[in-house]
Amino acid sequence: MNLKKHLFDIFKIIVVVLVYVFVLFTVAPFVDHAFTSLHKEETNMEIMREIILQLVTVSIIWYYLNLLVLMLLNKYVNISGLNKLESVISIVSGLMFIGLQTHLKNKLNYITHEHPFRIFQFTEEKNIENTNENSHSWKDVFR
Repeated sequence: MNLKKHLFDIFKIIVVVLVYVFVLFTVAPFVDHAFTSLHKEETNMEIMREIILQLVTVSIIWYYLNLLVLMLLNKYVNISGLNKLESVISIVSGLMFIGLQTHLKNKLNYITHEHPFRIFQFTEEKNIENTNENSHSWKDVFR
């Protein structure tokens, strides 16, 4: 085992992660604020249209941003020798980029609870805002 090579690989991974965190925390809010926040007075179809448009936009921006960052990192840090790092970074950056889309997450959460085809939603009067967001027990379904 070549300890020096492994330490240098770990250094490269740390640099890659720091670059991605910086880039994603910089770009993601701009994309998120390009779309409106949740307006509950809109119809479910209007909200779904906004969700789909934002998902498509986020996907396209993430794809090209990922290609650009990987190309620049490969040029300056030479990450090509690290096995499977590109696919891991792609997955992590995609999850992080989507995770930073607060407007999208609010709309998805709202439409999930308001959608007319919910199996376990038996009454129209169920107040979603007063339930605990982290609570997903069966008891909550039958309230």
